[in-house]
Amino acid sequence: MDRADLLYEVANAQSKEQDKRRRHFDTMATGILVLSGALVGMLVFSTADWAYWSVFPAVIILLGFVGVATTTIASLWLRKWHFQPPLSDLYKHIESGEYENEALVIWSGKQIMSAVENNEKPLHSKALWMRRAYICLVVEVLALGIFVFSVSA
Repeated sequence: MDRADLLYEVANAQSKEQDKRRRHFDTMATGILVLSGALVGMLVFSTADWAYWSVFPAVIILLGFVGVATTTIASLWLRKWHFQPPLSDLYKHIESGEYENEALVIWSGKQIMSAVENNEKPLHSKALWMRRAYICLVVEVLALGIFVFSVSA
């Protein structure tokens, strides 16, 4: 393996690892949204004998769900994700024959490295939105606990 192949392999491995992290965030966001919706659904199956003050935890549960929905949708919204190298450019370089194989491997490796560096910012943004979603989910779960206690008391 020469240096060009090493550059390409390392850049490609980092790109795959980064894409795996992105898909993990998307899966977690979807799971949190489903769990939050199920918790809101528990309000429907609660008893009809609500205490006067149990309305407040119910409102907090609904607000928690809105928070979870907003933050997970923001996390799922894919912004400025770079896929490199552009296949049309790679095809043109291969077809033109003006570059040797090693030059094409180096060019592809640099393009992938550039994409990995550019994708860190959207991935960091996804992580921040997921943290906010977790906080909203915790608030929702705590409010549900208070609500269940108030209804059963």
